[in-house]
Amino acid sequence: MIILALEASTTSAKSMLFDTATQEVEVATRRFDIPGEDSSVREAESIFTQLMSLGREAAAGRQVEMLTLSGTWHGMTLRSSQQGESSLGEISPVQEWPYTGAQDLCSALREDADFTAWFYRRTGCMVNAIYPAFKLMLLKERGISISGGLVLDQNSYNFARLTGQRWTSISQASGTGLLNAETCDWDSEVLARLQLEDVVLPELKSEDTTAPLTAEAAALLGLTPGIPVLVPGPDGGMNQVGNAATDEGDMTFSMGTSGALRFAVSAPSFSPRMSTWSYRSPVGWLSGAAASGCTNCVDWAKDRLFEPGTTYADLEPQLTAGPVDLPLFMPFLFGERCPGWQDQRRGGFLELHPAHTRAQMYQSVLHGVTFSLYHCYRELTALNGTPRRIILSGGVLSSPFWTQLTADVFGAEMELSALQHSSVVGAVRMGLRAAGIADDQPAFREENRRIVSPRPELADYYAAEFDRYLEGYTRTNPESSTLME
Repeated sequence: MIILALEASTTSAKSMLFDTATQEVEVATRRFDIPGEDSSVREAESIFTQLMSLGREAAAGRQVEMLTLSGTWHGMTLRSSQQGESSLGEISPVQEWPYTGAQDLCSALREDADFTAWFYRRTGCMVNAIYPAFKLMLLKERGISISGGLVLDQNSYNFARLTGQRWTSISQASGTGLLNAETCDWDSEVLARLQLEDVVLPELKSEDTTAPLTAEAAALLGLTPGIPVLVPGPDGGMNQVGNAATDEGDMTFSMGTSGALRFAVSAPSFSPRMSTWSYRSPVGWLSGAAASGCTNCVDWAKDRLFEPGTTYADLEPQLTAGPVDLPLFMPFLFGERCPGWQDQRRGGFLELHPAHTRAQMYQSVLHGVTFSLYHCYRELTALNGTPRRIILSGGVLSSPFWTQLTADVFGAEMELSALQHSSVVGAVRMGLRAAGIADDQPAFREENRRIVSPRPELADYYAAEFDRYLEGYTRTNPESSTLME
């Protein structure tokens, strides 16, 4: 069987072609062309067209028998729910997870502690601008008529364009703030409380549901009309499946554009401090925490501090292992998700003095991002216990220094995932499951992952540095009376 998996990630179109007979895996990626400076707001049809173009190239000359989809959590676009020529017409563009236009609205809502706790326990999501629930509220506040509008994300829009069906998966919906975390149904009480009852939500389907590829979409991809297209799944959940980390106690830790830790658990898990989230993967419950700042902060630092053309390989020899005097970096250039959910936070350097070099400033960004994610990890382990294993993936693995730093700060062994694009592998695995084929294919087995262990001689140093980070974190809390530095 040949499966074509397509993913619309935060920054790129991705494809993976997998042949069960030959175990051949072909991967392609292409950065999205997004006009303007704000890549967090984009045109759904443009992203779809670019993804289809990559898919057509990937499938050329191959007899694809199933199509699967992966994409980001927390995006939102409002479309026309009418059939015919106006079908899926744009009411609002896609606002992806980095879009924080609703931060002031959410800050005001969080002043009501009872409402905040109710919403968190009801949905597994925090009152925060990343969630579609509050993006919809913002549209309404700005005078845009949302009545009768169909609420989709880019991934579900892609599925609708491919099949004509307005469906989404439970796992995709679990990141909207509109799904009941216990029943896994759209929550009518949440919709009423947020005054969003008049929107149209996609029909929820189980993760093994397929719909036939339309003739129009088949022509775009050069495929046979009628082949099954699997309902869309979120890249975070697909990462868990791709890494075969679905047993209770397994944790995946992806450090890409954003950073996320996902703990496989047996039931919904809610933090007393509301510092974590509770979503669904395509195969079970996830207790997780995510940071908006990760390699996006590192990209920012490289581009701002060094000459054009400087590569990460050029910077690696300039980094210093072990105790070193560094400024303190707060990695909230894109706001804060977990653990504090302060979407209006701002990032920057603290304790910077004239002797600090550009390389030291850059290294402090690596430290700050890692400390932020360790902060999330401590909240997760306080809630769920220590994971039985941690599987690390993402751009961090391209830097041996940063990979070792992560193990040192966490004080835990890290299994390094060698899978290229774990979330797309997860989409292939879900397609195999839906087709009744074992997803434990030889091409995706990682029986001897490389393990990076923490260096015990540096434990005290990084513990002290993390305490310094926490002090800076508290000092720069925008919702406290403490003055920001």
